[in-house]
Amino acid sequence: MADYSAYVSKITDQREDLLRSFEFIDWRKQIKKDSTVFVKPNFTFPYYEKGVTTNPELLKKLLEIIKNRACDVILGESDGGNRTFPAEIAFKNHNMYEICKEAGADLVNLSKLSSVFIETKIQGKRVKVQLSRFLLERVDCIISVPVLKVHVMTGVSLSIKNLWGCWPDTLRALHHKNLNHKLALITKLLKPKIAVIDGIYSLNNHGPVYGKAKKTNIIISSNNPVVADSLGANIIGIPVEKAKHILIAEKEELGTTNLSEVKINDDWKKFKMQFYVKKTLTDKLLTLPFASETLAKIVMDSPFTPFIYEAAEFLRTPEDKEAVHKMRLYV
Repeated sequence: MADYSAYVSKITDQREDLLRSFEFIDWRKQIKKDSTVFVKPNFTFPYYEKGVTTNPELLKKLLEIIKNRACDVILGESDGGNRTFPAEIAFKNHNMYEICKEAGADLVNLSKLSSVFIETKIQGKRVKVQLSRFLLERVDCIISVPVLKVHVMTGVSLSIKNLWGCWPDTLRALHHKNLNHKLALITKLLKPKIAVIDGIYSLNNHGPVYGKAKKTNIIISSNNPVVADSLGANIIGIPVEKAKHILIAEKEELGTTNLSEVKINDDWKKFKMQFYVKKTLTDKLLTLPFASETLAKIVMDSPFTPFIYEAAEFLRTPEDKEAVHKMRLYV
């Protein structure tokens, strides 16, 4: 049986809590002195938004710790989905240029690097994904650093779902069909060795870009993404069965959802909350292009797109409209 470990605690000191969590999951087995480490935050919004994007100060502490161990450390993200904003805007507004310079880390926009398509079967379903050659060929260890939040389409958005942002095409939303299997394939190909879930603020009610942010002040770390996401989902009260990508990854033998098989530093049930997913009418309509690439193309990348988006404005909730307005202000 694989040696799975996970760490969960309240945050009292970000640096010390990160170090304790890393020591518990025996991070030196994953990161050597000559390692090239890639850190993937969640910058799904063009600036820091509580419960939506990864906390910049937490990333600063993380980069400093990793740089003291590894040879090369790179933080990266792709352009915002559906042509919303370039990654450089998110880097600037999350203060990543200064933070990375101080930590001795590099920054990279995955959308500007050469990429390759890989196609294979996952649990009997043939799927194809696009990934940067850099991640596949030059990185020794990938660390996924998502936010602890719900997601209206995938149940939760944690370390595995965060890897969707490694798909460099800004129009990756055109490829949501069989998303659960594609997420498992991306995880299988990239082999993230460490997951750090930012639960300083967690997102309830709706995700991934708006909802109700709640100060939860916890950190979750693991040496396995399936374990990390299972623990995260359980802590916020979302059944793993609602996050099918996690179950498919488990079937691909990429980790376990059985927390009794995991060495955990504390009784995780002490941290348990009850979050929920509330779908809007727009969300329900979006399940259609999620299931059809042809329909997704018509909605998001065709001559009909401007008219569809204009009509969709009437269906947006006030929270959705506010999120769109905020995004446009910073782009």
